Amino acid sequence: MRTKNILVAVALTLLLCGAAQAGQVKIGFGGVHADTYPTIRAINEKFIPVLKELAGEAITVNVFDNSQLGGERDLMEQMQAGILQMAYISPVLGSIDPAINILDLPYLFRDEKHVDMVLDGSVGLDVLKDLPAKGLIPLGYFENGFRMISNSKQPINELKDLQGLKIRTPEAPISVAILRALGANVTPLSFAELYSALQQGVVDGQENAYNTLPAQRFFEVQKYLAETSHMWGCFVILASAKWWNTLDDATQDMIRKASAEASVYQRKLFREQTSESKQACIDAGMEITTPDLTEFRAAVTPVYEDFFKEYPQYREVVEQIRGME
Repeated sequence: MRTKNILVAVALTLLLCGAAQAGQVKIGFGGVHADTYPTIRAINEKFIPVLKELAGEAITVNVFDNSQLGGERDLMEQMQAGILQMAYISPVLGSIDPAINILDLPYLFRDEKHVDMVLDGSVGLDVLKDLPAKGLIPLGYFENGFRMISNSKQPINELKDLQGLKIRTPEAPISVAILRALGANVTPLSFAELYSALQQGVVDGQENAYNTLPAQRFFEVQKYLAETSHMWGCFVILASAKWWNTLDDATQDMIRKASAEASVYQRKLFREQTSESKQACIDAGMEITTPDLTEFRAAVTPVYEDFFKEYPQYREVVEQIRGME
């Protein structure tokens, strides 16, 4: 499957990006979401216009949205191979760099203000510092919000209602650990496969932020949604190190600036869209519950214990994040 997606990536990037003219930089930018989702909107509405303003026609961007080039792991591997220039990736990155798993820890963030303090400060940068050694250049964050759990079987009013439900998670270690700790029967799957898995009953449910449900029309195959807010999700804006190292300093600076502006813009879009997305879910007939989270928080304590057992070097960073005011 991944070999096929790499071949598709090569074909599409050659077709749509073409051979660069002398002095011209062409960027293929991959993503898994539809063009209405804040990640893709931020690329189209902020990243590309900022580059246009800074570089004119010297830098052009082709966006490959809606999993055209495969799932997140495919995009990550395509960047590492130097086939794809840029993409945004969730903590699926944890499979190659465990530091990103810090941001996935359950109930780590209090609210959006707390999130911004981390992402825009030294801690946010420090979490990503080892990625260049993995063939990826970090350029900032997109937000994927506080995650909720939906399913097609029953309302979730308390922790026991989640027991045994087949829940899809990303192919990310902490996501898997959290849902297992909550008692779900966890099935890691690529986002590109998720709608069909829900439709065919391969899984009963999934966990994502509100905005994902209407954007991907998950409300067509999901009846119940519980506001668990069990983790906050992010995407990291990345460039292929093989490609990045061929660019001059001025071009790198322009791409960094465009990425930083797109990061701030995407978070604004995401948060504005959340209330609209919740209403869209209600209008589509989803039943929303707000369980008491006390027992949920207690249930995920082993996730921290196991994480610090495996990565004791990250305890100080987690404590720093929790202590931010």
